Amino acid sequence: MAADILKIGGSVNPLKLEGPAELSRNLQITTAALDATGFCLFIAFAILEQPETLGAMVETITHMYGLDMTGDDVVTLGQKILKMEREFNEKAGFGPASNRLPRHFSREPLAPHNVTFDVSEKELDSVYNF
Repeated sequence: MAADILKIGGSVNPLKLEGPAELSRNLQITTAALDATGFCLFIAFAILEQPETLGAMVETITHMYGLDMTGDDVVTLGQKILKMEREFNEKAGFGPASNRLPRHFSREPLAPHNVTFDVSEKELDSVYNF
């Protein structure tokens, strides 16, 4: 939503197949890290538009928890959380097939653009390639 609708942190055409998986991956990593640190998701908008905001957030985490973190460490934290969540879901019986939309999304055009969801399963699964 940030880049495809609000144009925050760049611009992505929501009707093209190129880019949504990477956009989703990055937003999920960021959201997981922000949730784990106690920051509100809405800070993500400021981070995307103002690089110094990421620095301020990392500095706050460093001082709050007595850690020595970098921006890369925050990304690693988000990735680790997503891997743990995915492992938990797989052990509970929810694998890649559970990450699919119902068939009507790929068959019935959705207004106002009258398009169907045609992202391939390979592209959907690539969201977790990190």
